[in-house]
Amino acid sequence: MQRQNKDLSKAARLTLEVAETLFASKGFNAVSMNAIAQQAGVSKANIFHHFKSKQGLFMAVLKTACRRSASALHKRDDLTAISPLVRMHDFFTSHLQKLLEQPESTRLIQWELMENSEQRGKQLAEEVFADTFASVVELVAEAQAQGFVKADIDVSLLAYLLVGANVFFFETRAVLKHMPGVSFADSAEHYSAAVFQLLAEGFEKSTSI
Repeated sequence: MQRQNKDLSKAARLTLEVAETLFASKGFNAVSMNAIAQQAGVSKANIFHHFKSKQGLFMAVLKTACRRSASALHKRDDLTAISPLVRMHDFFTSHLQKLLEQPESTRLIQWELMENSEQRGKQLAEEVFADTFASVVELVAEAQAQGFVKADIDVSLLAYLLVGANVFFFETRAVLKHMPGVSFADSAEHYSAAVFQLLAEGFEKSTSI
C-alpha cells in the first residue's frame, strides 16, 4: 500500500482491497455496497464514514491503483543519490510491470478513461491522475535541469509518452505478438529497454556536412 493508504484504518484499507477486486471483475454498476461490506467484514456505515459514497469509494480505488502503478517513483530510499535519468528508466520499466501484474485494475482505469464524458474526464484528471502525473513530470524536469534531457523538450509531453507507451503496450500486446516483423511483444523487459533507448536517443540519423 502507498503512504496515503497506510494512514487509513485497517477496515478502510480492507474495504479498498475488496472494492478494487469487485469493481475490476464486475464493473461499478454491478457491485453493491452490501456486497463490499459483507466481503470486507465491515458495516456499510463504516464504509460511508471513510468514503462518503459508492462513487467516493470508487474514486479512492482508482487512485490507489494509479499510485501503485507508479510506485517506482518513490521506491528508493536515497533518491538524491540516483541519477534522474536512471530513475526515469526505473519508473518506465516498473510502471509497465505493474500494469501487467494487475490487468483487471489497469483495465478498470482504462474503461473509465474511454467510456466517460468530458466532465468525468476532468474529475478523473483532478482527483485520480494529477498527483502521479505531476510526479512523473517533476522527474523529467529534474533530468532536464541536470542536462540529461534537451532544454527545448516539453517535459509534460515526454512524461506523457513514457506513460502512454506502456499503456498502449498493455492494450495491444495480445495482437502485437502475432504481427509480422514484431520481435518485442513477448518480452516486456526488452520492450522497455528498446523504447526508452529510442526516446533517449531519438530516431533521426545524424548527418555530417
